Amino acid sequence: MKSTGLKIRFFNVGAGHELVLPNGKTILIDPYFTGLDFGGPTREDVKGADYILVSHTHYDHDIDLGYFVEKFNSKVFIGAYSATAALRYHKLPYDNVFPMYPGQNYHLDDFTLDIFQAKHNPTGGLKYSLENDITLKQLGISGHKECDENGYLDSYDFLISTNNGFRILMASGQAIWKNVFDIHPNILLRQAGVRKGGDLLTGEQVSPHILAELLTKYGAQMIFPFHQDVMYKRWGAEKLSEYFADVSREVAGLDPGAVFIYPTPWKWYNLGIYFDEE
Repeated sequence: MKSTGLKIRFFNVGAGHELVLPNGKTILIDPYFTGLDFGGPTREDVKGADYILVSHTHYDHDIDLGYFVEKFNSKVFIGAYSATAALRYHKLPYDNVFPMYPGQNYHLDDFTLDIFQAKHNPTGGLKYSLENDITLKQLGISGHKECDENGYLDSYDFLISTNNGFRILMASGQAIWKNVFDIHPNILLRQAGVRKGGDLLTGEQVSPHILAELLTKYGAQMIFPFHQDVMYKRWGAEKLSEYFADVSREVAGLDPGAVFIYPTPWKWYNLGIYFDEE
């Protein structure tokens, strides 16, 4: 038997996830679909977005925000520093936007949201430039430059707590503030790209053991990686699968009560508390 937890699926890029709460309400995290070819599902396959959480406003985390808000009238939780640029670019209604500040708690009808300061992964010394328009370069879309600039600075981790006490922590690239290790969520969604030296594209990924040591510090029962699309581009599917298989074994050795799940894109996973008779 099992208690009713929630459902979750991963969209294969960035931090894109869809969560369905026990009451059926849907949370969308970091919506990014434009310019991608999944070979099947598209953003049209997302059937609800009562709430949208934006970890930071780089295009690969927010570019489809306006589409979903217009379609579902979503409540948007976004960093306060980035909110104005996002309002302008995505043409969001003011009433739909809830700015996030570090240490803030939103007690909503459907869940509770706790917000923690985060820091984007190292960029290799990248500096501001008038000419550097990453969204224009990557997608051929203009106007998003201010959002991208804010995305390097205005980054958040957040804890989603369902009304029946199930807790999901989304944690980003750098573990600078150690208070996130004291949360001990049921589910950890954690950026997989942890590098030594260099930047997002050139830095060397840490060993499976080092990544497992970091993941188990959060004290979660279930661990899902995200943003492994960068590693996929560098390594390919086979090497990435082998790497995560090694991570899974290391996690099991370090914390026998935890399980590491390498999610299949677009596949629903049912999460809850299970029991049966021995």
